[in-house]
Amino acid sequence: MIRAVWTIHNENFEIIIDGEIKDEKVSDKKYSVGSDIWTVAIPELKFNDETAQNEYDQFVKDLIILFSEPTINQILIDAKIGEESEYDTKTISKPLIIRKIEEYEVEEIIE
Repeated sequence: MIRAVWTIHNENFEIIIDGEIKDEKVSDKKYSVGSDIWTVAIPELKFNDETAQNEYDQFVKDLIILFSEPTINQILIDAKIGEESEYDTKTISKPLIIRKIEEYEVEEIIE
């Protein structure tokens, strides 16, 4: 099985995604904001600072818009390792930078 790791970030926040590439789709996505903690959904972080919380909530909304893009699978799969691409539309608040970190092969995922 082929898997890959990407980072997606804006000027304030970053998320790491690990997913399986199969049949031109990215599935079995795992998300992390760091510290080797992975979840099956975009992490809901809570901040004491209201401005930081509002900015993170908007980052999550922007990610949801990106992931609802019909070509998201192709965007992620076609990304070149180490190169950055920008996703920016009128529907998101700040441009998102997508970077593929690595591709790797595993026999199975141990849960």
